Amino acid sequence: MAVTATGKAGTIKWSYLPAVVFGPWSFHGEGGGGTLTAQIVSFDEYRVSQRPLTAVVPAGRVEWRWSVTDLQISGTTLTATVVRL
Repeated sequence: MAVTATGKAGTIKWSYLPAVVFGPWSFHGEGGGGTLTAQIVSFDEYRVSQRPLTAVVPAGRVEWRWSVTDLQISGTTLTATVVRL
């Protein structure tokens, strides 16, 4: 079953430290993973090159978290391949 979700903000963390802070985002996936695309607000070049990375977005009273398996930054756009934790 295909899933699409959008939101206003989120982060990609290396441990507990923010590697990328992003604004509007969208997720398209199926099963336990998919693609997260977002507009970058700021990022730390060193932290974004480290592993493991975790994408975190607020979803009401909870947070959705995905493990980042691949990450690409092009200008101010982030594209990440993610899998459910």
